[in-house]
Amino acid sequence: MSEQAVKTGISKIWKADEEYLERMRGYSLRDTLCAAGYYVLILAVYYAMGSIYASSGKYYGIPVNLALMLIPVVLCRKFSQVGLSGRNLKVSLIVSGAIGVVFLLSFTIIPGIVTHAPLLPAGKILYNILYFFIVIGLSEEVGFRGFIQPRLYPLVKKEWLTVLTGGVLFVFMHYPFQMAVRGMSFTEYLPLFLESAPYQFLWHLAFTALYRRFGNIFGNTVLHGFVDMSMGIFG
Repeated sequence: MSEQAVKTGISKIWKADEEYLERMRGYSLRDTLCAAGYYVLILAVYYAMGSIYASSGKYYGIPVNLALMLIPVVLCRKFSQVGLSGRNLKVSLIVSGAIGVVFLLSFTIIPGIVTHAPLLPAGKILYNILYFFIVIGLSEEVGFRGFIQPRLYPLVKKEWLTVLTGGVLFVFMHYPFQMAVRGMSFTEYLPLFLESAPYQFLWHLAFTALYRRFGNIFGNTVLHGFVDMSMGIFG
């Protein structure tokens, strides 16, 4: 294969969906403020949910995440404004599904079989599939990759800076709940947060790359679900 063919192949893979770029560049600072308000709401709600869980053992993740997912959908009125688009749907699902299967086999299923890890009951695995793909994966992709991140563009003016800023916000979005669940202060939880933050940031880049390339969030939702299912197969 010639060098030119390699460069052409790389450029095709990295090429962004035009509708994705057009939507992102069409937002205003008003959209940025709206996204910022929604992000602050997420932080506050997650902290409250974590505090309730720590004190009572009651977990409201399903209704809370589904409700948070509906907010940007209702605000935008057009599904495409939060990435719920049929653009390149088939290829995005194939690519993300293939990556997800390889990841799950390599880092969860095969190691679990080799170490004789106890398999969760079939009913629990099915529940985890629905939970991780829809309650967590879809809600976070709609709320964050679909709504918040693209609306950062009017503030930072560059796509790469939008992605990096979004990555920091995405990683930090997990902080309040985990901090509250553990009953820790901000500084007490910081060392634990820093251990997981790099991995979450790298996955953010992967999810964003799929959204950027194909123009819909269904592909990155599928990969998101597969990644989280690493916690949902073995006990």
